[in-house]
Amino acid sequence: MATWYALEINDEKLMQRIMDAFMPKYVGSGRPLGMALFFSRSEDGNTVTIYFTPKAASLAMQFGASPCEDTFSDQELSLLVGDEGSIDFLFPDADKN
Repeated sequence: MATWYALEINDEKLMQRIMDAFMPKYVGSGRPLGMALFFSRSEDGNTVTIYFTPKAASLAMQFGASPCEDTFSDQELSLLVGDEGSIDFLFPDADKN
């Protein structure tokens, strides 16, 4: 299984820089299904964790993200950038509710 990466941030400007850096890599790669960024918010709402899919590994390394587990059953993830189809592609067994 390929490696996912995670980066905890509390800076909206950094989040925007990451999203801005993602798009040229995504488009330049031919918009591959499965290349996406997801995020979750901490319970207090002060911290965001950005999850980089394996196909976004070079971007993850560019921003100093760390390898992480690829089991997200206890987390509520939302797509940050990438193709909506990546959700079903990456999480085929996810609850659709």
